[in-house]
Amino acid sequence: MRYLLFVSSLFCLLASCSSAKQIALKTNDSIFPFWTIELMDATKRNDYRMILSSSKANISGIYVAKQVNGQWNGSIINEFGIKAFDFISTSKKCELMNVISFLDKGYIKKVIASDIQFIMEIDNPDYNPGIQSKRELISDTLTVNFRNKKELKRLPDGEIKYKNHRYALTYSLKKIYETER
Repeated sequence: MRYLLFVSSLFCLLASCSSAKQIALKTNDSIFPFWTIELMDATKRNDYRMILSSSKANISGIYVAKQVNGQWNGSIINEFGIKAFDFISTSKKCELMNVISFLDKGYIKKVIASDIQFIMEIDNPDYNPGIQSKRELISDTLTVNFRNKKELKRLPDGEIKYKNHRYALTYSLKKIYETER
């Protein structure tokens, strides 16, 4: 009993001297929606500057997406106006169409379609990987991680970064606003 006051004081002293750590809010619910109204409009066309990086090459261009009848329709166009491909994404599948010849291989199309579906459908309650992903908010950066294979980040400046760790692909998206067109 006489040591209770001493032990309590010691714990309080140790707790006050411990270093401050950043608090991370983790949740499996979609309490933190990834797409904000400023970054993705469900009724208008959404344009982004895009850079697709791999260990061997970087591709830059424009990523255009619009929601029509509950599905995301879009295109990726390079800087010279040549369309790389079109896509249609739903919670069940993503399909690439009109694919440029050097990307028109089954395994490449499958990976890119899966990546686009993850980016576009992450907040969709019918998309299983989105439901199973872990969301973490640290210092205004929202990170969505799916089984340490796919990682989607919304940075404080509005930039979107997606990493496919399995294939070492990185997609960077930066919103193009009406005033910049």
